[in-house]
Amino acid sequence: MRLVVSFLAATGLALGGVAAWAAPATSSTSNIELPVSGSVVNPCNGESVAWQGTAHFVVHQTVTSNGRDTLSGHVNFQGIQGQGSLGNTYQVTNTANFELTASGDSAQNEFTTTAAFLFVSQGPAPNFDSHTTYHVTFDASGQPTAVVTRNETSCQG
Repeated sequence: MRLVVSFLAATGLALGGVAAWAAPATSSTSNIELPVSGSVVNPCNGESVAWQGTAHFVVHQTVTSNGRDTLSGHVNFQGIQGQGSLGNTYQVTNTANFELTASGDSAQNEFTTTAAFLFVSQGPAPNFDSHTTYHVTFDASGQPTAVVTRNETSCQG
């Protein structure tokens, strides 16, 4: 959990830093495209699927004059292809959103992300999808006080 928060904090610093005392509100937006790859098992037939392509990120940061920092973003896959261990090929679509909200004067923050992946077989293999929700809340001393994780998959065809 802290790795995710650390990554997002680093992203926030890259987009404009942390809030300054009594500074005016600031806002910035970045568009980033990165190569991505991974592997997943089709839960419908047990096939291992290696995928790769490009992810497009739009990341927005707002820091208010009182130090409240909100980092939010949207991610979608572009041109992602998958090759299965049983010889099936897949087109992969994804959409994900995240938001990190941090207090300017304590370790209190919240992080939420939702993601949906759809693997569409280009042959006889069944299609499958995955939906994930993850939420964590940290108190003023940086200790997690609430963690919610939900993963759902389904098969079509």
